[in-house]
Amino acid sequence: MSVRTENGKPSERIRLVDETQADRQTIEAYELITRKMRVPRVPLFFRALAGEKALLPCFQALRPAIRLRAFEEAADELRAKAARAAVDLGCPLIETQLEWAGYDLDEIDEIRGQVDIFHYVDAKLLMLSAVLGRALEDGSGGESKGARAEQRVPRGVPQDMDHIELVPEDANGPLARTFKSVRSHLGLGIVPDDFRALGRWPRYLELAWADARKRDDHSAARSALKDLSSQADALAQQLPVRAHVDPSTLQQVGADPARVKALVQRFRQAMPGLVLDLALFKVQLDGAEAARESPFPIRWKYINSDEYTTVGLDEPVKLRANDPKSLDEVDGPNRAH
Repeated sequence: MSVRTENGKPSERIRLVDETQADRQTIEAYELITRKMRVPRVPLFFRALAGEKALLPCFQALRPAIRLRAFEEAADELRAKAARAAVDLGCPLIETQLEWAGYDLDEIDEIRGQVDIFHYVDAKLLMLSAVLGRALEDGSGGESKGARAEQRVPRGVPQDMDHIELVPEDANGPLARTFKSVRSHLGLGIVPDDFRALGRWPRYLELAWADARKRDDHSAARSALKDLSSQADALAQQLPVRAHVDPSTLQQVGADPARVKALVQRFRQAMPGLVLDLALFKVQLDGAEAARESPFPIRWKYINSDEYTTVGLDEPVKLRANDPKSLDEVDGPNRAH
């Protein structure tokens, strides 16, 4: 099936490999991806890479970056930038409209839980599309940033993150009209998981999507999208690990390098808009301050340094001039009591 993108050119529907269709090796990769990405469902970006038979080499190139504090904080920076842009665009609060539409507070909290998930993960996917786009060319990252930047992100889905339930893409009624607009606007040929999850509340999604689209023609909105894209590219280059995917590696697993590059480029074009939309949705629900913060922040000072730093156990410890070298020195006669 073909759809029309905003520039009028036909856009091929993206091939996906969902969990129920995946072979054992792909399922194992999906399980690892959800732990590393800290999300309850495999993101669309990776399912699309699997559809081009490129998941394994691409994930192996991305994996060293995904697990680093520098990557997590780069996504935080993009998310905050999108939230500031949403506020500058004049985003009104929506909760009163939702109450008028018949949603109770529990339902609004469920909506908030889904918005938080995608507000969190979309910024990371924008970073990944930037990293992989450069990795497929001449390589991305490789700057040395020190122990802080290379600290490991804790694995696993945050305890307070909700489950994701998706409605069918071939929905009927008002939701079908919203989904049609989503396909056309983003140019992916499919409805991203964000909107299929929020489609459980059709009237909410209709209101939020329509409000976001009012700003498309604003010069500030166009500038925000360009800024998000360029900043993601810059942050990808600053990561402390280098990512590169050689065309021959893709060919060895049966992937077409040209198709993989084209797929990643489509995500690079779509992700800034998704990040800004979810920032708008978050501001609509909770205001500017909440939207600037990560919905699932990592409390770095409480992380066990033995498990999440990159210094090996066998590496020699560098002591300062007056550091004690034995317990005798610590408990010596001059120790203060």
